[in-house]
Parts: sequence; structure tokens; C-alpha cells
Amino acid sequence: MKSKMIVGFVMTALCVNLAFAVEDIHTGTVVVGSGISGMKAAIDLKTAKKDVVVVEKMPFMGGTTNLAAQYFVVVETEPQTKAGKTLTVADYLKRKEKTGLSKEALLREAEQLYAADGIVKWLNDNGAELTRVVSDYQIGIAGGTSLGPRLMQVMSKKAKEVGVPVKLNTKAVALIIEDGKVKGIEVEQGKGIEVEQGKGIEVEQGKEKYKIFADNVVLATGGFANNPALMERYAPEWKGLPTTTAKGSTGDAIILGQPLKVLVEEPAEVYLNPSMHSQAGNNVSMSAARLEGGIIVNLKGERFCDDYTPNYTTMSRLMMKQPEGKSFVIIDDKSMKASKRLQGFKQKGYFVEAPTVAELAKKIGVPAENLEKTIKRYSEFVKNGKDEDFGRKYNMKTDFTTPPYYATSTTPGVQTTPGGVKTNSFMQARTTDGKIIPNVYVVGEASKGTATVYGMWSGTKAAEHILSK
Repeated sequence: MKSKMIVGFVMTALCVNLAFAVEDIHTGTVVVGSGISGMKAAIDLKTAKKDVVVVEKMPFMGGTTNLAAQYFVVVETEPQTKAGKTLTVADYLKRKEKTGLSKEALLREAEQLYAADGIVKWLNDNGAELTRVVSDYQIGIAGGTSLGPRLMQVMSKKAKEVGVPVKLNTKAVALIIEDGKVKGIEVEQGKGIEVEQGKGIEVEQGKEKYKIFADNVVLATGGFANNPALMERYAPEWKGLPTTTAKGSTGDAIILGQPLKVLVEEPAEVYLNPSMHSQAGNNVSMSAARLEGGIIVNLKGERFCDDYTPNYTTMSRLMMKQPEGKSFVIIDDKSMKASKRLQGFKQKGYFVEAPTVAELAKKIGVPAENLEKTIKRYSEFVKNGKDEDFGRKYNMKTDFTTPPYYATSTTPGVQTTPGGVKTNSFMQARTTDGKIIPNVYVVGEASKGTATVYGMWSGTKAAEHILSK
């Protein structure tokens, strides 16, 4: 029986599969997944004149990268230095150490952060406009444009420029293993799709299977937040939470690697989003509201934490302990006008709007007196440059003197699950007995990393090792 899936948002793709490629393919490297990590690996290999093919199970490119909201986490980049927002890698890691990251995770984060300036430069040289300095550890797209779509525009354009072939609606269903060695992948290609910008289309998953033989396999398949069974096994504390990750994030690297006994850390690390808004079946990140200076209040109309702490896990746990587990992000018109992303959410009806704080409180069902008191007190903190209640240090720029006022309900959710396959420093997959799988690479979120800076870095590392062989 054919399964059907409705796709609501589709990026313009590099190529459209209207014919069935049922013959086996032979190539140097096959990359599974077309997010930022897989595409960077493919672009680097193709730039070096190596044969490469990218397969993507969805009918559009990008995966979770498409959903990256507002900023890169980077330090010591040229735009930050020019803006006087300086923070050393060592000082940033001291902050991260307080969140409980393991020594191994800190070392890997250090390596990618030292490469951050080069990553930002590469992206900007290719039109990303990553020039909006948000803080000493954050950079966004100029004008407040959403990060992910712009990054995929850059990657798509560059891939087309160097000639990377991308096969859409093509799912890797198994690794080809011969004499204990991985020789490529078996894929299942969908039937008769047509990809058009901005149009929802119905896609029927077909049964045409063929093989792609390759010297190297790069798994860039994303996380597993949309696989309940894997969440239950690897991240039981957070099972059942909504997620803003891509629908295709079903743990394919873990599943494909099971015959090889790939090593997956348990419990897996999970990156949470404390600013998730759910409406009409859609989950969206409202991180932009806090980034532009918004605060979070509970049903009592009171703040209960540092609204912009870098420790999202702690913040999420505090949110879940609030009355009925409900919270609201509050911003003013100045914050709204600073972000194109927020303006888009406003047009979709994700915000409640009111000319006064008291009327806003009434609309969202919190005590007006309490919310007015909270807003007034926080306004003084912004004016004086010090949060005397919770020690907030970042993006204290909304003083709530510019009506109208806006509120949106928010809850913790799963953003990414960087608890995937364990690798060495060259991104080669490890087995449960500690062995390296020579020609299998795992990058991006699938390899215990995030989808942005880490994705770029890990894709580059995999390509470098393949080119060195």
C-alpha cells in the first residue's frame, strides 16, 4: 500500500525527479541528507572534482536547517570584533561548562568555535549576510530574516554552481554491506513528484528500489525527535514534548547503522526550545521574541526565571513546574518591528495584541495587576541595566514603553536531538566495541551536534578526511 504525506512548505530544489532512475549508480561518495552538514560535505568534495551524489528522502532540501530560527552560536568572528562584542572561546566554554556539558562535548565545541570565523566568512562570501551581531556569542542574518531558509538558499546556489547532483524524494533504506564492508546504500525512490515554490503538494512514496555503490557514505540524516520509539529509548525524560524539528528527523543514521552496531550514547543529549508555540497543529519557535527583548511570565503574570539563560534545559524544567505548565512571552511594538520573523508570526495570528498591558492581561487570562507590576519592575531593570530578580544579562532591550503589546503562549519543546552516532574527530562512525567504520561518516545532528555551526564544521571535516585518502 502506498503511504501519503502532505507537504506544506517546499523549497525550490536543485532538481526535480520526474523520471524513475531505477538503474544502479556508482559514485565516489553518497551523502544521505541535504541539510547544511551534508551539503557542505558534498560541495567541498565536488569543488575538489570528486564524484558525489546527494539523496534526500523529502521532496525538498534542507531538513532541520530550514527551521533554524535566528542566530549562529559563534565567538571571535569578524563581525563581532568590529561591533565590539568580544568573547574568547575559552570564556564561552567556561559558561557552557556550568550547564553540565561533558569534557568530550566541550572539546568538540571548542574545535568548531575556533573554526567559526572561517565558517561565517565562507557563508558571507556566498551571500548569507550573517552580519547582525546579536551578542558576544550570537550572529544573525541582516534585518532579522530567518536563519535557516537563508542558509539553504546559499547552500542550494553553491551546490548548483559546482554541480552537485541532488536526488529528492529518495530514501536510503539500507546500507550495502559486503564482506563486512560498507559499499554504498540501497534507496527507495518516490513516484512522480513536482516541486514548486510555496505550494503544498501530495507525494506518494513509491517502491522503485535501486543501489548507489560508493567508496564513502556520509550520513547527514538529522536527529530523531520525530521518532517516538527512539525518544523513548534515548531521551525518556523528554518524550511526548512537541518539537519544532523537521518531520524527516526520524533517526535514520541510527536505524541504518544498526547492522553495524553503531554506538549511540544513552541517554542522548537533547537541545530544548523553551519558546515553542503550538497552534492549529503547527509548532514554531518563538525564540525571536526573547531575542528581541521579550520576557516570560506564568499564569500569575509573574516572571519566574532568567528569560534568556543559555541553559535551556534548566529553563524548560522551570517552565514545566509553573501552574498548568503554561507560560507566555510578552513583547512590545518596538520588539515586534525589529524582527521580520515575528511580524510573519503576527500575520499568522500567533500573537494576542492589546493597546495596554492591562488589556493584554485580560486577553491571556492572567491578573492584570500582577502583569502591570511585573512589566513596570522589569522596565526599571532595563533602564538601570541590571536584572535584580533573576540576573538576566542578554538582550535586555525591551522596556515596554512602546505600545501596543503582544503575548504568545509558549511551552518547552524538543528542538534538536544531538545524541546520535558516536564518531571520531574525522566524523567516522564508531561501533559499540570501539572500532572505526572506515568509510562511513556521520555529520550534523546525527553525530551528536547541532544543525548550524556544527553542521558546517562536521561536513567540512568529513570531506577533508575523504579527500585525504
